[in-house]
Amino acid sequence: MKVDRGLVTLIGMSIAYLASLLGMGFAWWGWRRKQRRQRKGGD
Repeated sequence: MKVDRGLVTLIGMSIAYLASLLGMGFAWWGWRRKQRRQRKGGD
């Protein structure tokens, strides 16, 4: 099975993009939770 090099690059970049997007989502979610906790505590 021969896979075109451009296709492999596209798939790899798509996976990297999705991983980056997930990381940013988790960071934002954690930041939001921290902000809510601080507001609730009256800080």
